[in-house]
Amino acid sequence: MKKTKILSRRRRTLRRVLISAAIILLINRIFMIGLLFPIQAIRHFEERAGTGRTAVICRDWAPEIHGSHLLYLTENENILMLSGTYLTVYGWMDAFGVAADCTTPAPIHGGRWSMDREGRTNLVYAFCRLEDPEIIRLEVLAEYEDWSSGQPVRQSAFRWDREWVCGEEDRHFLFRKRGVNWSTYPSPLYLTAVGYDIAGNEIARVELDQGASSNFG
Repeated sequence: MKKTKILSRRRRTLRRVLISAAIILLINRIFMIGLLFPIQAIRHFEERAGTGRTAVICRDWAPEIHGSHLLYLTENENILMLSGTYLTVYGWMDAFGVAADCTTPAPIHGGRWSMDREGRTNLVYAFCRLEDPEIIRLEVLAEYEDWSSGQPVRQSAFRWDREWVCGEEDRHFLFRKRGVNWSTYPSPLYLTAVGYDIAGNEIARVELDQGASSNFG
C-alpha cells in the first residue's frame, strides 16, 4: 500500500513537471519570452532572419549596452552572423543582429554592426571570414566622406589590425571599437576589409556593406 502511494506521488510530480515544461515551451514559442539560456534567443533570431541553424564561433560581452548583453558570432555555409541577447525579468531576449550573406564568391565575407544605448554609448563591430587561403593578415578600415573639396573624398577615421581572431583556423575575425563619437564625422562610416599575403601585398579589398545600426533604450 505504501509503495503504491509513493508511485502515485511520483507520477503526479512527473506529470506536473511535464505540464510545466510544456507551458514554458509554449510561452517561449508564442510570446518569445521566458527563455532560460542566451543561445535560445540567438535561435529565435535565426528563425526571424531565415538563416538556418548556425554554429557558434565565439562571443563578446557588451556591458555598455546592457549589463548582461552578449554578442554571438555564428556561421553556417551560407551565412556569417553577429547577433545579440540580454537578460531581462522575462528571461533572455533577442537583441537583433546582422546576417551577412556568404553565397556570392569573394575573398572575404563579413558585415558591420553599430549600436548605442539612448544615444550615450556607441559601439562599432566588424566581423569577417577569410575565404582566400592566401590572406594571412586582415585589416579593417573605417572611413568617412569629406566634401570640403566639392567631391567626396574618403578620409580615415580609425582602423583595426588583427584585434581579435576567433575560431580554430584563424579564419574568423571580430573587431570592436568602443566610444565612437558620431558627431566627429561629417558622414556615416564606411568599413572596408583589406587582406594581405605573406609578402605584405594587398590582394583583397571588400567593402563591408552588409550591416545595421541599432539603438537600445
